[in-house]
Amino acid sequence: MSEFLVTLHLRIYDAVRALRQARARGDEDQCLVQAGEIGDLVEIAARHGIDIDSGYQELVQAG
Repeated sequence: MSEFLVTLHLRIYDAVRALRQARARGDEDQCLVQAGEIGDLVEIAARHGIDIDSGYQELVQAG
């Protein structure tokens, strides 16, 4: 796996974890920030031809 792909997945993982923590605290502002970060990372993946599971988009929209 390329360094780019590993880094991308780690950043998504960290953003998802931060989003879940923000939701648990009821921190709506941080939820928006993390949801935006996930969306941006999924978009970057798509631009590079990397198929990221659509479950990330569902996670961002859930809540």
